[in-house]
Amino acid sequence: MTPASPSTPHTEYGGPLSSTMIFLLPALALSSKLGLGIVQLMILLLLIRRGRTLLPLYKRHWNDIGGVVLAFGGYFLVSLVRLAVDHQRLNTLDGPSRLLFGLSCIGVVYYLRPRARHFWLGLCLAAVLSAVVALFQVTVLGMDRAIGFTHHEITFGDLALACGLMSLCGLTDLRNTRMAWLPGVGLVCGLLASMLSASRGGWLALPLVAIPVVRYGVPLYGRRLLVVGTALLALVVLALAIPATGVAGRIEQALAEIQRYLTLGDATTSVGIRLELWKASVMMFLEHPWLGVGRDQFDVALHALAAQGRLQQSPALTYSSSHNDMLNCLATGGLLDFGLLILMYVAPLRFFSRQLRSVDRGQRPLALAGMVVVVAFIGFGLTDVMFWLMMTKVFYVMMVCSLVGMCLAAQYPAPVPRSILIARTDNIGDVVLTLPLAGYLKQLYPQAEIVFLCRRYAAAVVAQCRHVDRVLTQEELGDDWADGLARSGCDTMIFTFPMRTLAAAARRAGIERRIGSSHRIHHWYHCNRLATFSRANSPLHEAQLNFKLLLPLGVDVEPPLEQLKTMYGLNTPRHPAADALLAGPGFKLILHPKSNGNGREWPLQHYTALAGLLRGVEDVRVLVTGSAAEGELLAQQAPALLALPNVENLCGKLDLDGFTALVGGCDGLIASGTGPLHLASALGRPALGLFPPLKPIDIVRWGALGPRARSLCTPVACGHCEDAARCTCMLAITPQQVLEVVESWRAEALVPAL
Repeated sequence: MTPASPSTPHTEYGGPLSSTMIFLLPALALSSKLGLGIVQLMILLLLIRRGRTLLPLYKRHWNDIGGVVLAFGGYFLVSLVRLAVDHQRLNTLDGPSRLLFGLSCIGVVYYLRPRARHFWLGLCLAAVLSAVVALFQVTVLGMDRAIGFTHHEITFGDLALACGLMSLCGLTDLRNTRMAWLPGVGLVCGLLASMLSASRGGWLALPLVAIPVVRYGVPLYGRRLLVVGTALLALVVLALAIPATGVAGRIEQALAEIQRYLTLGDATTSVGIRLELWKASVMMFLEHPWLGVGRDQFDVALHALAAQGRLQQSPALTYSSSHNDMLNCLATGGLLDFGLLILMYVAPLRFFSRQLRSVDRGQRPLALAGMVVVVAFIGFGLTDVMFWLMMTKVFYVMMVCSLVGMCLAAQYPAPVPRSILIARTDNIGDVVLTLPLAGYLKQLYPQAEIVFLCRRYAAAVVAQCRHVDRVLTQEELGDDWADGLARSGCDTMIFTFPMRTLAAAARRAGIERRIGSSHRIHHWYHCNRLATFSRANSPLHEAQLNFKLLLPLGVDVEPPLEQLKTMYGLNTPRHPAADALLAGPGFKLILHPKSNGNGREWPLQHYTALAGLLRGVEDVRVLVTGSAAEGELLAQQAPALLALPNVENLCGKLDLDGFTALVGGCDGLIASGTGPLHLASALGRPALGLFPPLKPIDIVRWGALGPRARSLCTPVACGHCEDAARCTCMLAITPQQVLEVVESWRAEALVPAL
């Protein structure tokens, strides 16, 4: 294992909830205003709930995002003033308030840190689904133009095309995955949905979007962009060549309608209506250049112009907007609204262009997607009013601000943890196998305090670990665990052992980072950083699996077992009682027959047989250990073992300090997969673990892990392993096999040190 340098920025990821939110956002945008509104409401509520944490982010990064905040926030403030001055209805603030609320996406996304990969997958899925729905509506339902779920063909076509264009920017992040082909498919599907919606105006965005894609995309994507571009060009040519697509016909029709308007003044066609509305908009602007005719007065002014004979009687008089964003702003809001619109274009473009020119820390593809959506909306706005329609307005602000937040999260790594609390409140063996994680974190964050939370009975072992700065026991937390955790001063807590009540207390204590497994339902509520992995079905050792919990911190490491063997950092304590036992002559071999119900135990008759065989080996002292209760069980179940003259019964005679000292000074230890086995392995002593071939209690998951540790398991399962009463796998490990291991240890001990 080569740990990352503490100075290396790590991309910290949030939990699956944040990634699910960013994944669903594009699809919800294409489904309905309700779905998009729900997501916006959730984000706003999260900003309010986490205001003390999130609002300072805007101040801290003001130099980066100030322009974006002023653009969308300024539009709302101007709207508020105009509401009072022009005596408008309160509902006219609905749209501007959505732009203001959309700014919450910056802080929330930056705080939640969703995985960018989920964003790309969401965009691709939205584009693919839009194409499927469009094909169904046109071919099966017989509709002339696909409208998706938006009930408006232009809105559907434009948003589907925007998702397709943005999905192309995920080429880099998805290139080494099984989904490497998806961005290209997403682009094609977005274009197909746009074609089936027959929204010709949206196609004007394609040459505009090509400018930033070629300028910044070629260095990012190289040949992959060329391949996708060639495929796209072939699709366009094919669409033009096949009459059934209607693309060539729509273009010819548009050109003919322009000619009819210019020569005959025909304002009854689709294009003619737009040209008539644009003409009216220019008239309104020239008469009211500063503030326009009023944001909700377009149709009134339109009919006034017609009444004056300056416009012809045509279907254009039924419209309430200019069908062009810039002209609509000039007509209804004058130069003031026009300036705000330009600012809502320019400010995001400026932010994303700066991100594209900065050192790439993963933000460049996101910044290019942001630039693409802004330029695409400029193109869409040439023939429609994207900032007049609610759905497109909300889509724009949420996409832009979400991408701003993700760029910031990639550009600026999360603050380095100051105090990390590792919670392992179960058995000693599990605690010991978690100590390498403490060692890695101490190496990764040398300035951070490493605190280990365990039960009081395991504290003596953890206190011997050089990597742990402070030991905190569950009992020391008191009756109010939340208060105890708050007093610990830790800003990061890692739940290597899932415990619902402890996770709930950590949330109430306000610990900033709470990392747990996504396989525990309660973690979805109490933890804000989730790692997705399976312990039961994994081929990794328990000590390796603990490192998977570092994934939300941006640390993806899987240390090899040979390296883990040296990472415990355990010292052997001194203890008078243990010293007295170890001072005696002979080879001191510990037998620990019981396991407190953990795993499968080697039969007691085998321990007795082994001790009997060791009577013939010179100077071997057999020390039987266990708790006082286990000693009583041995006296009942294996009296012959305790009666052997070479056996010393130490059950219940040493506290944990004394037992640790004894294990650290012994010449060997034999046990099943239990705490003393892992303790001896961690202390570098010869240790032999006896295991069944049964997941998840086999050698792969719980094998002895130490520089001088070994494990034994029968090579062929008995076939009845699921039933402990019938399983004979542990019985199949013979005393003679174990004796051979002990003799090899003794031979090593007799070799004089050089």
